[in-house]
Amino acid sequence: MKENVNLKNVLELYELEISKKVKNKNKIYNFEKNKFQNISKIVNILKTGNYDGGYYNIFLIKEPKHRIVMSLGVSDKIINHFVARYILEKKLSKYLDSRNIATRKNMGTDYGIKLLKKYLELNKKHEKFYILKLDINKYFYSIDHDVLKKMLKDKLSLDEYKFLNIIIDSTNREYINKKILDIKEKYLSVHPNLEEEVNALPLYYKGKGLPIGNMTSQFLSIFYLYALDHYIVNNLHVKYYIRYMDDFILIHHDKKILENALQEIEDILKNKYKLKLNKKKTKIVRENEGFSFLGYTYKIINKKTIIKVRKEACEKIKKRVKNVFYMYNKGYIDLNCCFCSIMSYYYNRKFGNVMKVRRIIDRNFFGRFENGS
Repeated sequence: MKENVNLKNVLELYELEISKKVKNKNKIYNFEKNKFQNISKIVNILKTGNYDGGYYNIFLIKEPKHRIVMSLGVSDKIINHFVARYILEKKLSKYLDSRNIATRKNMGTDYGIKLLKKYLELNKKHEKFYILKLDINKYFYSIDHDVLKKMLKDKLSLDEYKFLNIIIDSTNREYINKKILDIKEKYLSVHPNLEEEVNALPLYYKGKGLPIGNMTSQFLSIFYLYALDHYIVNNLHVKYYIRYMDDFILIHHDKKILENALQEIEDILKNKYKLKLNKKKTKIVRENEGFSFLGYTYKIINKKTIIKVRKEACEKIKKRVKNVFYMYNKGYIDLNCCFCSIMSYYYNRKFGNVMKVRRIIDRNFFGRFENGS
């Protein structure tokens, strides 16, 4: 890592990535007031390894579902991105299978959907085939620190390993769970009808979990199960396989092979990784029964692949569109911000029943503009 630690690389990371993505512009403004002193301090931390892991601003988000997010300040965010870029991506990418998607450049949601469509087409030669959909229970909160560190130890230099350990162990601090409990209590006092959903939000047990929101967490979460990815393809002989974080898709024309794979994977997750399957979301279905993945539902009828935007996703888009219009109408955002937000939904949906999404936007956004309401 140290060979990449210099003012140019850190400043470039800040200018091209962090400054553009931090939503709270006050944080950027405060950082900019003493930008070069702050950058120099970050360089010194990266060189010396004298780091405490940063402090998390913890809050609750409601879309696409209720989740606890842990956000770092600007300086800590730069450090986190630097470690992800110059240690994790550089040293660990070679271990990752191309079927393991997310986080890496050109290997996100669109790539995953295209890969799945390809696999479905290839399996249409069979009279029938099956899809095993696996989901891990509370994945980010359950990743075991000791297991992860053992996996990293022989792949990083000693300085890199020590620095990353500080980031991994940053979830062990007492204030994190205190803050989460406080957030849940305050939110339930206003929304008592959401008791079951809010109480289901997990806490961070000592030695467990990665903070949702960190760039290092995103990469470590796809790395954590890299050996399992290779085992599924090479030992279980399921080559039509995709994993997006904790969401697995396995396709095979022999149902028994998938049943055996399910049992082996469950045992490996439990014994090697200390993880549990989400039984409610884990199932084997035929191609004509349908399944969901990456925001869409897929079904094969008469050799034709039918892809639809999930009903829940449509409802969330409708809710978001109405909220954006409301914010514009009240003067909280300007017209440019309003249209940019809406157009991201209008054009980013590239698969499935795109026209349904556009009709939702036309009715709930453009229709309101025309009516002046």
